[in-house]
Amino acid sequence: MKTLFKGFLIASLMFIGVAANAQTKIYNNVGTIDVTKAEYNGDQVDVAYTVTIDPDIQNIIGLKGKKGIVLTTALAEGDYKQLIECLVISPANGNARTPWLEARCEDVTNNVRWFNAKADEPLVIKSNYTLKAKDWTSPKTVLTLTVQDYKSDECLVRLLGPKNIAKLTAKDLVPAWADLAAASNGPEKHLATKLYYPVNVTSEVDDYLENAQALSLLKTLDSPNFEVTNITINGWASPEATVAYNQKLSEKRAATMKDIISSRYSFPESVYSVTGKGEYWEGVDEYVAASNDQALKNWAAKSFSNLDAKEAALKQLSAYRDIFNTVYPRSRFADCNVSYKLINFDEAAVRSIYNQFPEQVQEDEYVALATLNDKVDKAVVEKGLKYYPESAALNNLAAKAAVADGQYRQAISYLQKAGNSKEVLNNIGACYMLLGDKASATQNLQRAYGLPEAAENLQMLRMME
Repeated sequence: MKTLFKGFLIASLMFIGVAANAQTKIYNNVGTIDVTKAEYNGDQVDVAYTVTIDPDIQNIIGLKGKKGIVLTTALAEGDYKQLIECLVISPANGNARTPWLEARCEDVTNNVRWFNAKADEPLVIKSNYTLKAKDWTSPKTVLTLTVQDYKSDECLVRLLGPKNIAKLTAKDLVPAWADLAAASNGPEKHLATKLYYPVNVTSEVDDYLENAQALSLLKTLDSPNFEVTNITINGWASPEATVAYNQKLSEKRAATMKDIISSRYSFPESVYSVTGKGEYWEGVDEYVAASNDQALKNWAAKSFSNLDAKEAALKQLSAYRDIFNTVYPRSRFADCNVSYKLINFDEAAVRSIYNQFPEQVQEDEYVALATLNDKVDKAVVEKGLKYYPESAALNNLAAKAAVADGQYRQAISYLQKAGNSKEVLNNIGACYMLLGDKASATQNLQRAYGLPEAAENLQMLRMME
């Protein structure tokens, strides 16, 4: 839409500040204009009004030689003007649509509408527009009406205008929020699981400890939505018995886990890598670190010639029985590290992993699960932050959910963990807007210069004056 005003279509403003839903008489009682909406709404302005022209305007105007009237509406503030439309109205039996007037109107706007008044009933013209807000839009912006005569000597004579017929009001402003993409670990993802074995057992043990869940997780990956690229299996044994025996035991456990997986699922044979790792001492090390038993601490500080000697010395300590009962059962296992690609995001497949092993869900998958609907899933975000506390995307979603609950300062605390990107600065500014702190909002939004959402929010701030 053109916004250039020329000739008699240009006029100075008279600030009256009439509210929307007000009725204004048009020059010489030729009709009325009823404004039903003049509202700022984010990056746009909504305007709606109805022009009613009384029958046979030629007689109402009462002056010879006039072909009709031209009504122009515009948004204006000071010297800034944004033309909305021109309405050209001829008498019932007349015609104001001449080449000269067409050229004059089209010189200032491409939105010109032509009408003939009716001889025996009012002419009703309804207008409803959504305009892009300008940088200068503010609470001082008004909707104006200019009325001009079109005379037979091809001259426009301003009879009224521009006259302010409504003051622009601000709808409940909702600051523009900038979303953040989740950090991606690349196309290849990873998860890990274990199968535990009772002492000296290497056969299938579906119902032992958490094995059923581990196998269910692997079953989830046996789907067209996933491409498994590598399965690394390592077998382990608890430290009792000799190192040589435990090495063979660990190899058998790794082989057993591979057989279980390959017999049940359709992963390619080429993806497997199977190794026996021997004795698993990390559980004992963790137990020692958490213990106050000085004899156990002294044992851990000693140097032994080999692992068999180390285990023999451990057996002499009073803490050994507890270690045997609590630590060793979880030292007899085979672990499985799987590399895979998610071909297509599938809610059911990813949620299956989320429900069983939430620590295995990737950051971008948490974001995808949390944003499946218009409303952020706060439970998913909260769980995601447990495993990815520094995630910019998840903290941003947590802030967005907090804003929806009216917890603006809590939202700011989440955003302060999300980095200092322009998106984050914009969203902090949005929170301060909602708190009514214009100074802090402006400071953050200006630092987000160049971001479309920040430009929109800065414009909204003008409407908060």
